[in-house]
Amino acid sequence: MASTHAPREENLHLRSGADLFTGPPPRDAEAPASPFRAARDELRLQGPVVTFPGGARIVLGNEGGRPIHRGTVAVRGPCAPSREDFMKLGLTEVQVRALEFVLTWFGSPFDSVTSEPQSGGELRWGAWPLSGPTLITALAHWRQREPEAFEARLGRLGLEATPEQPPEPASLRFPGARNAAPIEGRDVLAMIAEDPRLLAALAQAGRERGAQLAQLEALVTHVLRPILASYTDDSPEDSAFASARALALLFHAELRFGRRGVTRLVALARERPEPPIAGEHAGERLAEDLRAAGRSREASEVWRILTSPELAESA
Repeated sequence: MASTHAPREENLHLRSGADLFTGPPPRDAEAPASPFRAARDELRLQGPVVTFPGGARIVLGNEGGRPIHRGTVAVRGPCAPSREDFMKLGLTEVQVRALEFVLTWFGSPFDSVTSEPQSGGELRWGAWPLSGPTLITALAHWRQREPEAFEARLGRLGLEATPEQPPEPASLRFPGARNAAPIEGRDVLAMIAEDPRLLAALAQAGRERGAQLAQLEALVTHVLRPILASYTDDSPEDSAFASARALALLFHAELRFGRRGVTRLVALARERPEPPIAGEHAGERLAEDLRAAGRSREASEVWRILTSPELAESA
């Protein structure tokens, strides 16, 4: 059989429900030489541990028959960007406080790589975490800003990320075997989600400061700015969401519920439009709605935002 079946055999092995970490079946001896395959083979998979050249290790978990990495680099910590790095993204000090709080308490580590069960196992990477086109955009930002670092972590394994060139969005490619067409876009993400070595490489990339900043840049540009623009008028300081606490409620609504959550929170704020308490009042209403709907976990998270001293005006 042609060697192009080896990765497919590994993927079937993962999906079959067998032990995720027993390793793949032996590869065909006639496998053609490939620098990408050779680089991938340098990542040793032993049990749940992927060891990189140089000794760095990623310890994987197993969720639903897929490899995952819960992450080890917290948003607040010695391996994460500083608050000044956040500010360089064009956010105000109040917005940075809100975002940092939400990412710290309700987001994920920068080097997490998981799958989203509600979207058919779609790959999710980083602190928000990002998925789909936004994840691809983050990788393209990183490659554009730090091509050598990207090449060392992901490019040498065959991943190619290209920044958006309007009207074309950012793209992600993986070369096809022999004469096969390259894999592109979400298909590449799906491949990574099933390959322990590639997933571990993406997790290790999340430990790079440039990759972390690329995650944040994609988040701010493609997620947060649109929702900020949706409620900000000519006097943003008079907005219902001018305080760090109210902004944290807004960001949390997007993180947990998407645009529908933001729309609901803004609608509740407009029922009592007196700033600056309107946003917090809307949060209280939202928490009650969530509790009544049986969403106790999310309701508890909203109340944590409403009561945390970290978001007080004097903080």
